[in-house]
Amino acid sequence: MKSFDETERPTELLRKLEEHRVTYSELVVESGGLAVAAYRIARARCRTGVVPSTVPTLRELAAAATEILNHATLTGFVPDASMLASECEQLGLVVIPPLSRRVA
Repeated sequence: MKSFDETERPTELLRKLEEHRVTYSELVVESGGLAVAAYRIARARCRTGVVPSTVPTLRELAAAATEILNHATLTGFVPDASMLASECEQLGLVVIPPLSRRVA
């Protein structure tokens, strides 16, 4: 699997995961960690959605991380969504934060 699969051929990456041709654990290792692996899945899902987008939201990143954790055997500390987003942003991967609502 190539690291550009989620941008050039997002449906192929998602299909490989669904058909178990690539495991979630392999994706985490290839990506260098949970944050980037979750970002790759979230970005692939964004690109194949009804309204295609190239930048995932924090919620989409968290959902992708949960998906990975449900299918992979990872050990050690599991960061929350904001920590994953922070790690992604440090690597230059943009994540859309939730809108803050002000109470009037």
